[in-house]
Amino acid sequence: MNAPLARETSWPPPPHDPRERERVLLLGNWEIRLFGEHKFQYFVSHGFWHLQLWHAAARISVLTPSRLTHMHYEAFPIAGWKARAATYEELSALVIGEHGVFLPNQPELRTFERALVERVKQRSPLSS
Repeated sequence: MNAPLARETSWPPPPHDPRERERVLLLGNWEIRLFGEHKFQYFVSHGFWHLQLWHAAARISVLTPSRLTHMHYEAFPIAGWKARAATYEELSALVIGEHGVFLPNQPELRTFERALVERVKQRSPLSS
């Protein structure tokens, strides 16, 4: 009898581990995940506030630009580790090339970046 295929059980390293954040929205097959209150103050006050996109089936993590990623998008795994992209187009090419998975469309992603990152930083007295 053949053994069943093992489902991938390893998790990405921080800051790409989706278990560190809460799912707040679903965009097709992508989850938008954010840190909860215990990390909110630290990340906002240090300019690290960002969105995580998590594709559970493909096990891909994407972080939106912040000081944490030197103002680039960052994807994991790409060629076995993290890769940064300066633009959405570059990020999309990396993710499609490595995994054959399409990101949410750019205008939709930008809407959520503005609403959940930029406005939070603008309105927060914690922002530097």
